[in-house]
Amino acid sequence: MKREQNENFLMGYSRKLKDFAIRIRYSEYLTDALRSTFAIIIPLIACAYFGQVVAGISISIGTLFMSLCDIPGNRRDKLIGSIIAIFSLALTSFIIAISLPHPYYVATSVVIITFIFSMLSVFGHRLSLIGLIGTTLIAFTLGLHPKQPLVFSTYIVIGAAWYALISLTQIYLRPYRSLHHAIFEAIQGTAALMRLRASAYNEGFDLRDFNAQNISLHLKLNARQELIRSLLLRDRIAMSPDNQTGKKLLAAALDIIDLYEQVTAIHHDYGEIRQALAPMGALTKIQEVISQLTDLLEYSAVQFSITRKVNPVTVNHGNIEEKINLLLALSASIPLQGKDLLAGITRNLKDISKIVERLSMSYQLELPDTDIIETEVYKDFIPETSVSWKNITSQFSLRAPVFRFALRLSLLCLIAVMPTLLFPDQRYSYWLLLTVVIVNRPSFGLTRKRNMERLWGTLIGLVIGLLLAFASVPVQLGLAAFGLLGFFLFNRTHYLWGVACVTVMVVLGLNVYHGHVSQIISDRLLFTLIGCGLSYLSIFIFPIWETPRISALILNGLAASRHYLFCVATERKGFQHYYYRTKLARKDAYISFSFLSEALQSIRKEPLANHIDLVGLEDIQVLNYQLNGAIAALSLAKEGNDVMNDQEFQDCLNNLDFCIENVPLADLTSLTGSKLNTTYTPKLLSSLTYRLKAYFE
Repeated sequence: MKREQNENFLMGYSRKLKDFAIRIRYSEYLTDALRSTFAIIIPLIACAYFGQVVAGISISIGTLFMSLCDIPGNRRDKLIGSIIAIFSLALTSFIIAISLPHPYYVATSVVIITFIFSMLSVFGHRLSLIGLIGTTLIAFTLGLHPKQPLVFSTYIVIGAAWYALISLTQIYLRPYRSLHHAIFEAIQGTAALMRLRASAYNEGFDLRDFNAQNISLHLKLNARQELIRSLLLRDRIAMSPDNQTGKKLLAAALDIIDLYEQVTAIHHDYGEIRQALAPMGALTKIQEVISQLTDLLEYSAVQFSITRKVNPVTVNHGNIEEKINLLLALSASIPLQGKDLLAGITRNLKDISKIVERLSMSYQLELPDTDIIETEVYKDFIPETSVSWKNITSQFSLRAPVFRFALRLSLLCLIAVMPTLLFPDQRYSYWLLLTVVIVNRPSFGLTRKRNMERLWGTLIGLVIGLLLAFASVPVQLGLAAFGLLGFFLFNRTHYLWGVACVTVMVVLGLNVYHGHVSQIISDRLLFTLIGCGLSYLSIFIFPIWETPRISALILNGLAASRHYLFCVATERKGFQHYYYRTKLARKDAYISFSFLSEALQSIRKEPLANHIDLVGLEDIQVLNYQLNGAIAALSLAKEGNDVMNDQEFQDCLNNLDFCIENVPLADLTSLTGSKLNTTYTPKLLSSLTYRLKAYFE
C-alpha cells in the first residue's frame, strides 16, 4: 500500500514537473522574461561603455519599473496604460528626488503618493498595478538619492519610454499574441481538470480531496476565461465582422468555455459510478478515453501557443472514437442499473471529443458562419471595467475596502521611511519601505501568504548569493543577469522563486558595485524581517476581513446558480432566445462561485475563523460547485434520466428560493446540525438543492 502511494506521489510530481516545463516553454512567460531582461541590460551596458554608469542605472530602473507595469492587454489598453505609467513614474521620481533635502517633505510626499496610488485600484487591475509600481519607485529613489531631480526623472522617463516602445511595437506587430497564450493556458487548465476527472474513475483514487482540487482548478480556469473575454471581446478590431482571425479566435474561445461546461457537468456521484460500472470493466475504458482526449487537448494548446499547426505524435482521434463506440455498445448490453449511467457518461465523452477535435484542427477548419457568431451579442460578456463618478466618490469611506487599505498602506509607508530619513548614512534602509510596499495586500490571507513567500524567497536567495559572491566579477555579473531573468520568469507564477532570483541578483550586483557582501546580506535579511513583521501587524490597522461578508457572497452565489437554473429550465421549454441568456447566466454563476471560494481561502487564515463553522461553509461551497455542475449537465442533456419535468424544476427553484431568503438569517457559528435530517432524492440536482436547503432551515 505504501509503495503504491509512493508511486502515485512520484507520478503526480512527475506530471507537475512536465506541466510546468510545457507551460514555461510554450507560454509567454519565458519570452516576456527574455524581452524584459534584455531591455533592462542593454541601456546599462551602452551607458557603461561611454562611462555613464549612473545614467545607465537610472535608465535601467525606469525600464525595470515600466516592464513590471506591463500585463496582457489589447493595443488600446497597452497604449493608454503606457502613457499613464510613464507619467506616474516621472511624477513619483521627480517629487521624491526634489524633496530629499527636506525630510518633512519626503514623509509628506510618501504618504500622499502612496494614498493616491493605492486608490487607483478603483479603476481596475491595470491601474492598480501601475499605482503599486509607482509606490515602489519611492524606495528606489530614496536608495539612489539623486542629486539632480530633473535629470534623474528624465532618465527614468527615457527607460520607461524605451520599454514602452518595445512592448507597443510587439503588440502592433503581433496583436493576438497575449490572446493566443491566454487560450493556451485555458486549454492547459482544462486538460488538468480532465486528468483529475480521469483519476476519479480509478477505484484506488481517494475522493476525499477531489472536490477541493476541482474547486482550485475552477478558480484558475475562471480567471483565464475572464482574461480571454477581456482580451478578445474588448478588442474592437478583432471583433469587427470582417476580421477573419478574430472570428476564428472567438470560435475557439466559445469551444473552450463550452468544453469546460462539458467537463464540469456532474451527472452522478463518482462513488455510485464506481459501484455500478466496476464489475463490467467500464471504468478502465473510460479512463483511457479521457486520457487520450487530454493528450489531444494538450497538443491543441501547443498549436495556439506557437500559432501554427504541429503534427501530433501519439494521439489518434480515430482510436478515441472507436473506444467511445465500444462504450456505447457496452452500455446497450449491461443490466438496467448501469445502462443509463454508462450511456450518459459516454454521450458526455462524445460531446467532449467533438470539441477537442475542433480545437486540435483549429488551423485547418473553415471559419464559422457569421450568423452563428453574432458579435453584438457578446458585448454582454465583456468583464466590467467602467467606473462611474458616483462609484468613485463612494470609495472615500471607512466602509470601503480600497479606502481602508490606502489609509493602512500610507501609514505603514510613513513608518517604514523613517529609518531612511533619520539615518541617511544607512545605505540599504530603503529595503524596509520596499518590502512593506511589495508584501502588503488588502486581505489578511494574501498578505500573510506574500509575507511567507517573501521571507523564504529572501532566505534562499541570500544563501545562494553568498555562495556565488566569491566568483569572479564577470561570472557574478552573468549570474546576476540570470537572476533577473529568473525574477521575470517566476514573478507572476511562483512568487517565492521570483523573490529568490531577484535576491541573488541584488546580492551579486551590489557586491560587484559596492562590495561588502556581508553587510548586503545582513541588511537585506534585517530589513526584510522588519518589513514583513510590520506588514503582518499592520493588517489589524483598518482591517479588511472576509468573514463579515461571507453571508452576502453565499447569497450571491446561490442567486446566480438559481438564475442559471431558471434560464436552463426556460430554454428547455422551447424558448430558444434564452440560449445566450443561459450562457451569460452560466458565466455569472461561475464568477460568483469564484468570489465565494476566494473569500473562503482568506477566511481560513483569519483570526475570526475560530468563531464560524468552517466545515459547514466548506460543505455549502462544495454543494454550490456541484449544483452548477448538475445544472450544466441538465443544460446539455437531451435524453435519459438527466431530463427533468416541470414540477421537478419548480421544486429545485423553490428550494433555492428558500435558501436565498434564509441565508442572511443563518447562524454561521453552527451550520452542520440539520444536514443529517435531509431526505435524498434519486435526481442529483434535486438532491443537491434539498441538501442546501437543510443548512438554512
